[in-house]
This record gives sequence, C-alpha cells and structure tokens, in this order.
Amino acid sequence: MKDELFEKCKKYAKHIEGLCQVPCFIMDTHSQSIEYKDFIFCDICKNDKCQMKNAHLYGCSEAYRWDGRYIYYCPLALVFVAACVYGENGEMSAGLVCGPIVMDNADDFLSAPELFQYRESFEKISVFSTKRVNDLAELMYSTALYLSDSPQSSLKAQVYSQEKLLNTLYEQAEKLEQDTRVLIDGENRLEQLIKSKDKAGAQQLLNEILGQIYFSSAYDVELIKARLLELIVLMSRATIDAGADINEILQFNTNYIKEIEKISNIEELSAWITQIMHRFINYTFDFTQIKHSNTVYKVMDFVKRNYDRKLTLEEISSKVFLSRTYLSKIFKEETNQTLSNYINSVRIEKSKQLLKDSSISLIDIAGLCGFEDQSYFTKVFTKEVGISPKKYRDTKIKKIK
Repeated sequence: MKDELFEKCKKYAKHIEGLCQVPCFIMDTHSQSIEYKDFIFCDICKNDKCQMKNAHLYGCSEAYRWDGRYIYYCPLALVFVAACVYGENGEMSAGLVCGPIVMDNADDFLSAPELFQYRESFEKISVFSTKRVNDLAELMYSTALYLSDSPQSSLKAQVYSQEKLLNTLYEQAEKLEQDTRVLIDGENRLEQLIKSKDKAGAQQLLNEILGQIYFSSAYDVELIKARLLELIVLMSRATIDAGADINEILQFNTNYIKEIEKISNIEELSAWITQIMHRFINYTFDFTQIKHSNTVYKVMDFVKRNYDRKLTLEEISSKVFLSRTYLSKIFKEETNQTLSNYINSVRIEKSKQLLKDSSISLIDIAGLCGFEDQSYFTKVFTKEVGISPKKYRDTKIKKIK
C-alpha cells in the first residue's frame, strides 16, 4: 500500500471509530497484513478456529466480491464490517474493517457458556441493532469509495501475485521445452497439492504451470484462454474434493466464462488469472474456517428472526447460497447438532418465555413458536426439557407466586 493511501485510510478510520465508537483498522490486502490497529478484542481472543489476519482478509475479499462492503461473523459470533478500497485499475488496494460488534440481543450473546472467559471484555464491546450495522456498512462503503483511485472499475484486476507470476514466466522462457507431458504431470501434481491442502506448494506449482501455458501457446490470447479454462476446471474439481461447496464453485466458473470472453490482450488476461488464483487458493486454504463460522451464524440469526413460521432447509440454504447437503454438513460440524434440532431448540426457548404467561393457551404458544400443532409442540418440548409444557408452566407459575 502506498504511504499516501495509508495516511488517508488511517485518517478516515479514526473518524469512523470516533463517530461510531467501534474499532476501525486497515488491511493491506497486497502484503496481507494489518497496517493500523489499536487494541481490539481479537488481540486477546484464544479461539483456535480463528486466525485474525485470515478472518479479516476473508471479509475484505468478500467485500471486493459483493460490490464493496460485507458484514460477517467471526467464530465467536462477533460481527465485523469490511469495505474495499480500490486501486486505479479496479484492483483491491486495501480494506477498512470495523468491529467487533455485538448485534441485537446482548444478553443472549453474553449468556453462552463458551464465552464466559471473555465476559469482562465483551461488556466493553458496542451493541448495534441490525439497522445500525447496515448503516455502518453504507458509511464505510462511501468512505472507501472516496479513498479509492478508481471506484469499482469493470476490470476489477487483483494483482496480489502478478509480480510472482511474471517472474515465473521469465524463468519458464529460459528452460521450457515444448513437452505436453510435463504440463499434464504438473496439472496432476497441482490437483494433489490442492487436495492435500499444501498452500505454498500449490501456489508455486500454479505459477510454473501458468508459465508453461503462456509459452507453449506462443502468446496466442485465444489459445491461452482455452487452456486457462481447462486449468480452472481442474482446480475446481480439486477444490471441491478439498471441501469447497460445489454450487459456489460452479457459480464462480459461470462468472469466469463470461469474464474471459471479454478479455482481448495478454495484460488483462494476466491480471484476470491472478485474481482467479487468489480466489481459489484463499477459499481452499485460508478462509474455510471463518467462512463456515460466518455462514453458520448467519443461519442462526435467520432462524431466530423467523422461528415463528414454517422453515425449510431449502429456504435456509438459499439464504446463504449453499446446497442443502453442504449446509447440513458444515452446520453439524460447527455446532455438533443438526439444523432441525437447532430450530427446535430456538422454538423451545421462545415457548418457555410464553409459558410464563398463563393467559396464553398452549395451542396458541405452539403456533406462535412455529410448531405445526400442539401435539408436535408437546412432543418436542417434553423430549428437550424433560417435562411437558403444562408441567413446566405450572412449576414456573408456582415459583412466581
């Protein structure tokens, strides 16, 4: 990041922090480091599922992907907001990140047993409504656009590894023999490195393969484009085998086909393929854990807001752009319970509150909490709590009296 841009970002990060009373720091997305940061909760967090740098690089990358701003959860369910600062060619030069924030119900959040060790620190964190978080995202987006050299250009060229790619191209020019077998072997090795999650090995080999593709194609743009699409298909299969969601990867590929058709020269093609490299490598190696945690907390938030009506796995999975099977898998891995069990647990907790009011009938409580009928409500409640809703109500009312 250029010194001039850093100073401008630092200035406005302080303004946002002062106005909103939420820490605001700067991500240098080229060096993949945090350049300006006062103390924040992340410094004392001991959650082994989260690496601070990767968590916030993920947020910035998603902001770049989703029109400049992105709201995301860390593995402890704290909320962060990222906004993308663009360079002169539309590449991501930096990111502004605000957080942590507790969104909506602070009492429910602080009561979680696994967060008890952080309770004193959490009490100092700002609590925002959903609307305020969205307002903050829009404010950061506007600020980031003001700081950008060129707002959201159509190219959106991500050049974080382009220098390494060009260096490799020159090396390959000196030693390349027109041997198709070498290229095929390299692609096979790349597939294995991605599956085994060897990030450094995969990135180095990918640079070498790209060099071979460029020179073996004699810099014919159309021929290079065809070979790059083949390579993307190979990387897609390996990424899916390594744990990525098939629907998300297929959507990426649909977009890539549309994008590559518009490219007409080597310079644009080099910038474009480094962007694709960046996305595949980060989604396979660096962002998996934070991405899963973010998805799970968004699902939980959706359930808490819609527990009082019929919910289907198909509807919920569509909200987070994942297949039903893959969402079910990562939800179980992250929470040690099925999504249907979680929905029932939310409904049961809400029903406990309503049962304290003797004026509301059991059949009405069942409907208000999203259960299809009173019989099913009674069955689920008894299994979850150990006693029937009626006995639970009687017990609570006696205690009040």
